[in-house]
Amino acid sequence: MKIRKNSEFGTAGYCLAVFLFLLYFQVIGLYGLKFAVGAIISWVTGGIMWVIRILFQKAEDEEGVDKPFGWLIFLLFPLFIPLAMPLWIIPFVLVVCYFISIAAFGGHGRHIFNPVIVAVVFMLYGYGATGVLNASRPLSISNAGYRIWTAGVPPRADIRDVFASVSSSDIIDASFKGLIPNIPGSCFGLVILIASLVLAILFRRRIHWWLVAVGSVCTFAWLLPQHPDLAMPPINALLLGIMPSLILCGIADFTTLPESVSGQIIHAILFGVFSVLMLFNSADILAPAYGFLLAQVISPLVIDVLGVKHE
Repeated sequence: MKIRKNSEFGTAGYCLAVFLFLLYFQVIGLYGLKFAVGAIISWVTGGIMWVIRILFQKAEDEEGVDKPFGWLIFLLFPLFIPLAMPLWIIPFVLVVCYFISIAAFGGHGRHIFNPVIVAVVFMLYGYGATGVLNASRPLSISNAGYRIWTAGVPPRADIRDVFASVSSSDIIDASFKGLIPNIPGSCFGLVILIASLVLAILFRRRIHWWLVAVGSVCTFAWLLPQHPDLAMPPINALLLGIMPSLILCGIADFTTLPESVSGQIIHAILFGVFSVLMLFNSADILAPAYGFLLAQVISPLVIDVLGVKHE
């Protein structure tokens, strides 16, 4: 009997899984048991899909190694689950988007769009107008999250205005102490951003894209506002929303990013432009996910027009 190996997971994959487990454990303390149930539903959905795939798999590679499954969508999606969203939506979104973003392209490794971002955009498109995707405030009472199911209240102002009201000295505390509306993936923005950098450096995963993406988000957050009331410190745009989680998703599924340095720079600049535009023109904290997907759609066209090499 041949030993089956999952080529999708190496040292980087297991390090990411351990980091997410520790992060999710901390998030439970801020958002309550509903987040824990949502994360478990996401993982169980992935497990069921994996079993079904094994049962219906017609052939395996010559070396006896299974094709990668695509676990990242199920591991990372809990970062973007708003607490007001009904739990039944989670498996529906994940199953549909697995087929749209992975299976439709012939399996993991052949896909061209980040499946986690596709799932977030699909969720926004289907339920963005219902109010169930509103960000909520983390619990202000220590350890209260382990005892109750809900967390805080929806925001009463545009996310952009809320972010701009936070002073630079309070930016770290504001992200996880209940001072601003958030979702799980934006509670520990600096920690997530550092984790993505470590992943990029240690495992050589599109480090040029990471550097330019961070720089472009800060640069365009500084350049875009033309009115004093719209002004926002660039660091707020980077750390208080879902930008770190989007960057982590990009590094985790690095094969959907351009391989050449020039291509990475072009993609990262487009990501910065579109994601900041979405942040400044939407009341939804998840809106920058549209910017990431737009960058993935448009960057190949720009790369071809400019004649940039793909390798």
